Amino acid sequence: MKLSLDKVLLFLYVLLKPFYLFPSGNPQIADFIMLVLIAYTFLFRVNQLQRKYLFFVLLTLAFLYDILLVNGLWAIALGGAMEVFESTKWYWYNGAVLLTVVVLGQLEPRAYAQWLFWSVACSLAVQTLALLLGLAPGEHDFRQSLFFNNPNQLGYFGLLCLGICLFCARFFPVRAIYLFMVIGCSLSVIAASLSKAAIVSAVLMYLAFLFVSSKERTGLFWKNVVCVLACFFLLFCVSLYTNENVLHDATMYTQVKERLETLGEDSDDNLASRGYDRIANHPAYMFFGAGEGQYERFESSIALELHSTVANLFFSYGLVGTLLFFLLLYAGVRGHRLYAWYPLFFQIVYGLTHNGIRETLFWILLALYCVTAGMSSGSIKNGGDLHGKNFANMRN
Repeated sequence: MKLSLDKVLLFLYVLLKPFYLFPSGNPQIADFIMLVLIAYTFLFRVNQLQRKYLFFVLLTLAFLYDILLVNGLWAIALGGAMEVFESTKWYWYNGAVLLTVVVLGQLEPRAYAQWLFWSVACSLAVQTLALLLGLAPGEHDFRQSLFFNNPNQLGYFGLLCLGICLFCARFFPVRAIYLFMVIGCSLSVIAASLSKAAIVSAVLMYLAFLFVSSKERTGLFWKNVVCVLACFFLLFCVSLYTNENVLHDATMYTQVKERLETLGEDSDDNLASRGYDRIANHPAYMFFGAGEGQYERFESSIALELHSTVANLFFSYGLVGTLLFFLLLYAGVRGHRLYAWYPLFFQIVYGLTHNGIRETLFWILLALYCVTAGMSSGSIKNGGDLHGKNFANMRN
């Protein structure tokens, strides 16, 4: 695989993404690396953008300008409240990342999918190793954050990494054993975070992966069954010969079990506690949106931002902003078969109870969908090698 400056910068970004050195809401060390990559792309590569991506780029700019307009007008209307305008920079930053990956990945989409797969795999391996060795701060906390600022960030990171790897593995040769290791690392960090939304979304994504594997006759379905049965057989043997309940004594297992048993019972496991009541209490903002920030303006059960990607978009940017967002999603995935949408779909499922739209890896995943649309995807079999097989619709 040919090494280039943009691939090195992208690898460093993904590798350092989980390391939060500053408070949430501020740029982290990985973001400064991404800014260098954005500058490089817009200075030297943006003129290479192919015409077939023009509609996607225009939708991206329309979405970003709507956010700029809504937050800008509300900042003025509220007497120069720059807090309302604060979130705009993150949307534009992520929009720039989205277009950067499209520009860089358009010429070699298969190679970029492969590079991102291994970049994410390395990042997951580092985090899993830190988890196993207890190297991260707060190792004895009930919910792990590793090097993030809170557990939900870790859970969403694991979910996005799982989605990116399952999607990228469709487009280049990867042995099944490596894919299973990536899945295991992703599920480990998600389980350590004890994020109920991330755990449920990850399990559903994995089941969708099994369904798609069965549909495409890749052989991965039966390999997964064998792996699961082998794990249970190993646990049975250990329990039989040591007289110990291995699962019961496994801290992470019991913590996940306790966490899921309270699903729907905790104080924040309802729509009002996620801020959905704000929409019903202020229907006047339905069309144009209320902007983000100065949440004390609103009557709601919570005083912070609305904890939902779609609901926050709808309340903050109205019907127009929400429509532009879904049009942008559709423009990215439209060149793929419906069942190939599941890695992105379950990020939206997670976003029903958490606002994950400002997470950059989400926009990188969308960019990957865009540049790989129309490519032939494949199946993993014959020892785990991916062979070309046309499962995707061709984009003209």
